[in-house]
Amino acid sequence: MKLGALGLPAYRTFSLEELEDATNNFDTTAFMGEGSQGQMYRGKLKDGTFVAIRCLKMKKSHSTQSFMNHVELISKLRYRHLVSSLGHCFECYLDDSSVSRIFLIFEYVPNGTLRSWISEGNARRTLTWAQRISAAIGIAKGIQFLHTGIMPGVYSNNLKITDILLDQNLVAKISSYNLPLLAESGGKVGHGTFALPKDPSNSTRVTYEDKVDIYDFGVILLEMIMGRPLKTRKEVQIFTNQLQAILGTDDATRRSITDPAVQNSCSDQSLKTMMEVCGRCMQKDPAERPSVEDVLWNLQFAAQVQDAWRTDSHSSEGSPGSPFPHLRVSFH
Repeated sequence: MKLGALGLPAYRTFSLEELEDATNNFDTTAFMGEGSQGQMYRGKLKDGTFVAIRCLKMKKSHSTQSFMNHVELISKLRYRHLVSSLGHCFECYLDDSSVSRIFLIFEYVPNGTLRSWISEGNARRTLTWAQRISAAIGIAKGIQFLHTGIMPGVYSNNLKITDILLDQNLVAKISSYNLPLLAESGGKVGHGTFALPKDPSNSTRVTYEDKVDIYDFGVILLEMIMGRPLKTRKEVQIFTNQLQAILGTDDATRRSITDPAVQNSCSDQSLKTMMEVCGRCMQKDPAERPSVEDVLWNLQFAAQVQDAWRTDSHSSEGSPGSPFPHLRVSFH
């Protein structure tokens, strides 16, 4: 099998028989869950490749042809920090050839959700501070790709930390993106999940669509810093207020609210930078939030100072201070 630059096979059309074989006729043992974007199954293709299969029941009014533009967009969802698409399959009604079900086939990501590595209390499975910064950079790059890499304005994410998956190398991948196709499918929006707070300026969502995703990213970043699952609006607000209150204080105070698992393994400057990025992302006024490009620049700075601090601490006793004391975070 010929693989592309991402180590993935070429996008293709799957037959229903292939998918039935891969899932043992969509057996309950292959069922992974159901959400606003259809039912998910885990399958194993004949070549041994594991895949994730999303099944959507469609309204009878849609023809196969009406989906072709959507399928073309889906076929381009191939990026290091997205759960990439591998193909699709249409199942049609016999009487009029309209689509009854559509199956979207994606790469299978084996290491679970980002939350399971951050805030679920598994001491044997937790990300280091450097790995958390790397994951944050990956998510931001995924957001940037969805906003600018295919067709600007098509994708809005409604991002949650449970939608971020980690692959075998702990690379972060966005697994949920709201495609126009999925919005038209009549799926059960929010089925079985709690919707974390959208930004307070919901009425300006159309105008500030990109900045809504930035707010969602800030919520994810807050959980990565605190190491606590944020499952209610009240929890998010409490910890956001706490973060904002200590941003201008000293290093020891900022470190005191950080996840104990990484409290002593992060440099003061990288922690301060991450907190400042988080705080700016969660500004109530969308116009005050940074662009995803500014977010990336500052996260990459945090990664650099963290790496420099780790190198320095290996060569001397050191402290969690900054190797670059005169540099400041800058948002444009």
